[in-house]
Formats: sequence, C-alpha cells, structure tokens
Amino acid sequence: MILDTVERLPLYADLIPGAREIAAAFAASDPAAAPCEVREKRYATKADAQRRYEVHDHTIDLMIARGGAEVIHICSLEGMEPAEELKDDGRKLNGPIHGSAVQLDAGYFCAIFPGETHAVGGQVEGQAGEIDKWVVKVRL
Repeated sequence: MILDTVERLPLYADLIPGAREIAAAFAASDPAAAPCEVREKRYATKADAQRRYEVHDHTIDLMIARGGAEVIHICSLEGMEPAEELKDDGRKLNGPIHGSAVQLDAGYFCAIFPGETHAVGGQVEGQAGEIDKWVVKVRL
C-alpha cells in the first residue's frame, strides 16, 4: 500500500503502470483521458460494523480523493472468510475490521496492490462524513 499526495503520483510510475497519465487525467478532471478504468465514487462513510473487506488478484485499486475523507483498513488474509466473487477481479471477505488504518484525504491517493486485503469507507474519528474520489482500476 502507498499513501501519498496526488502531485507525487507520477513518481510511482515504476510501480503503478500509467501513473503519469492517470495523474494528468485527474489534474484535468478528465477520467476518459486515463489509460484504464476510472470509477467516480461519492458516498457516505460507514461505521466499522457496516464495512467489508475485499482483495484483488490482478488489480491495483488506486483511490484518489477529490473531497472529503475516509479511513481505509489493511490487514492480512489470516482469519478472513471468503465470500462472494467480485465481477472483475478478486472477492469480498467476511471478518471484523482490524489491521492498519490510513486516512485518505482530499489531495491524496492510496494505491492498494493485489493481495492486500482492504476495507474502504470508514468514518474519520467515528464521525459521519463523505468521500468523493476516483477509483482507478489498474490491471496488472
């Protein structure tokens, strides 16, 4: 997992294919200019009891925050129960929210790599909030 400012995203081009082009598309507010799928998301953050983990096998989830904030948890697969398969890549997992937490704020990106179990959409300091972000699906 990488957490850094959007301005620094091009520095990770050796790890994240298309990082320079994705950063330019984000700066231009033009998701169609990105070299991969961009999902524009805006949603209310949730209490931990309402969140679920997922893991991908071949995709980097590159989340770039436009506004608001959320907490993202990362943990090992140990103790997680496999649930339904995801349409594109990977699967949902059942288990309690635990592990390492990072806060994704506007102007930052978080890159979650294949095999990294993650739960997004957490409330910041237990308070209701909202996140507005791009979720860029970088296929490896």
